Amino acid sequence: MNGQRWIDFAGQAIFHTLVAALVVEALVRLWGVRQPEQRTGFRLLALGWPLLVVPALFLAFPGREEESFRDARAIFAGRHWDDLAFLGIGLYGWWIGIMSAAGLGLFLLDLVPWLRARNVRPPPWIPGAPGSRPAEEALSRAAAALGIAPPGLAWVEGGPPVLFCTGTRNPRVVTSSSAVELLDRDELAAALAHELAHLERRDPTLSWALMGARALMWFNPGVQVLVRAIARDAERTADERAGQACGDRLALASGLLKLYRATEGRGRGAGAGSRPLSAALAEPIARARAHDIELRCRALLGPPPAPVPLARLRLAAAAAGLGLLLFFVV
Repeated sequence: MNGQRWIDFAGQAIFHTLVAALVVEALVRLWGVRQPEQRTGFRLLALGWPLLVVPALFLAFPGREEESFRDARAIFAGRHWDDLAFLGIGLYGWWIGIMSAAGLGLFLLDLVPWLRARNVRPPPWIPGAPGSRPAEEALSRAAAALGIAPPGLAWVEGGPPVLFCTGTRNPRVVTSSSAVELLDRDELAAALAHELAHLERRDPTLSWALMGARALMWFNPGVQVLVRAIARDAERTADERAGQACGDRLALASGLLKLYRATEGRGRGAGAGSRPLSAALAEPIARARAHDIELRCRALLGPPPAPVPLARLRLAAAAAGLGLLLFFVV
C-alpha cells in the first residue's frame, strides 16, 4: 500500500473500532449481558474488527477507496475532513495523529509492567518444602473441584503475599508462605481455584495474544481500551468459575480483598518512575484498581449472573449489523 492507503487504513481501523466498541457496549447493556464470559464474546467481536475485518475490506473491496464511492455511497468519509486544514495539515491528519498518540500512550502505559511481570521467573518447586503442605493440599482440592490435574506449585518463602498463575507450556501456580498465613483454609482454596480457572481457560496464553494485538494496533486507542476490558472480563470469569467449583463465593471475595489490601501499598510504590508521567498517573491508577476490586467483590457477594438466551444468535446479529454499517464508512 502507498502512503495514502496506509493513512486510510489507520483512519478506518481507528474509526471502525470506536464504532464497533460503542455499538457492542450499547447492545451488552440493552440485552442485559451480565455473564463475563458472554461479555468477552461481544468484546472480542469489536476487537476482531480492526484486526481481521478492516484488512479484509481493503483487500476484497478496493472500490471502497475510490472517490466515486466516497462521494455517492459512503455514509462517512474521513478524507472529506481534509477540506479543513490547520498549520498546513488537514483535519483528518490531525485526528489520526491525536488518536495514534493516545493509542501509543495507553500501550506504553501497560507494556513495561507487563514485561516485568512476564520476565519474573518463579522459583522451582521442591515437594515437601517447609510450610508448603497447606498450599499443596488446597491446590489439590481446588483442582479436584474443577476437574483438572493439579499443576506444579512454585513456593516462595517469606516476602509479601504472592498468589498468581504463570506459564503457557508449563503452567504453574505461584504462592508464598505469607499468602498462606494471610488466608484461612476456605479463602486459600478459593483463591487457588481462581488461578486454576485461569489455567483451565489458558488465560496466560491469551494474555500474550492480546498484548500482540495491542502491539500490532499500537496506534488504535479503541484496541487498547478493549483489551483492558477483556482482561477484566477474564478475571471475573475466573471468579465465577472458582465460586462455582468451590461453592463459596464469600470466601473468594474475602480472600481477594485480603490480598489486595496486603499488596496495595507495595503495588503503588513498585516501579515508581518507570512509567511516563508515573507520579501523575499513580493515584488515578490506584483508584481504578480499587474500583475494579470493589466491583469484583460485589459481584461475588451476589448470585451468579444468568446467561442471556440465544447469545450466539445475538452475536451474529451484531456482527451482521456492524458489517452492513461499517462497509459504508471510509
